[in-house]
Amino acid sequence: MKRYWIGAVIVSFILDVFLNVAIAAPLTKKSIKKIANQTISKRAAAFKGPMGPVGDLGPIGPAGPAAVQSYARILADGMVVPSRSVGIVQANVSLTPDGYCFNGLPPINGAQVTVDYFETISSETAAFGVPPDGSCQGLVKIFDNGTPTTGGFLIILY
Repeated sequence: MKRYWIGAVIVSFILDVFLNVAIAAPLTKKSIKKIANQTISKRAAAFKGPMGPVGDLGPIGPAGPAAVQSYARILADGMVVPSRSVGIVQANVSLTPDGYCFNGLPPINGAQVTVDYFETISSETAAFGVPPDGSCQGLVKIFDNGTPTTGGFLIILY
């Protein structure tokens, strides 16, 4: 009871000094809540005004470097599936001893390669890189437990 009384005195002091609310009746949890809600509502109403007009739209910015430029489904033999590809055609992909080589495309900032599990076995993984010798714009390698192999994959170029 003593803690509640101290709390009520503190709340009464705050309401009286900072919010100019005088308390004449004894404070209860219910009365404190009611006074607080009324005070908050009055204060909020003082700041409420009509909604302003909607501003003009700003200009559309340029596409960022991560914008998708093309994607494709590539079969294990290096064939591009046209119905599942945009921006990549058969002329852009060749199967080389090093992997699947991509050329003749706009500049590539990066890629996401995922093994096509309908085309490969489940232990295969895929990796994308740019050969240091410049022989390809991008090279995809498929690995089966760390050993290079061939397999189908899906690729998104950025």
